[in-house]
Amino acid sequence: MNEIEKQILEDYARKYSIARMSYKIMGMMLDEKYVKERISAFNINHMYIYGGTYMAVQLYRSGRKFTDIKGIVDKSCRIAINDDVSVIALDAFKEIYNNEKVVVASLRFFQEIKKDIESFVNADNIMNIGELLMGDY
Repeated sequence: MNEIEKQILEDYARKYSIARMSYKIMGMMLDEKYVKERISAFNINHMYIYGGTYMAVQLYRSGRKFTDIKGIVDKSCRIAINDDVSVIALDAFKEIYNNEKVVVASLRFFQEIKKDIESFVNADNIMNIGELLMGDY
């Protein structure tokens, strides 16, 4: 196997793994009791969700019953589903952020998003959705 073939295979395996994990997490969010337990385990009283994806909207829908979700933050200020949720642009988020937990709803782009917000969000307040719902991810 040459280097290009190896890279293609590794990229495919990574994308497949992320897709598999995403479906598993989406299923977990259907269990409200479980979502409540996980939010309580991390003692999250106020939070933002970062990412305008379907996963972010599902977390918003399942989590808002158990904690104060201030809104969904998205760099482009867009959301996958038009819902009764506040969508906040990254620049506006910088102005209103006040030490709340930020749950990043993207498994694929977590590291990039973390870098975008680390300048004003303490690293201890940045959490991956996989960590929230599955433990260490």
